[in-house]
Amino acid sequence: MLYKSKEAFLRDHGVRNTFYCEYFKGMELKGKTKDTILGEALKERLVKSGKVLDYTFKFYENHKSQIGWI
Repeated sequence: MLYKSKEAFLRDHGVRNTFYCEYFKGMELKGKTKDTILGEALKERLVKSGKVLDYTFKFYENHKSQIGWI
């Protein structure tokens, strides 16, 4: 299912997952690599630990083809 609006994705997956997906997708569209994105997320303290970062990025990778509002 392709989400054409942020609100629909938000309703199905919650605020936290929506924020991370939007952040990761935006960075990817700027041409950043996976390692750069993960490094910047840790550096900017968007996540508290590597384990949380791993979980959120895996969620993003599983759902990035469904993000259509960006």
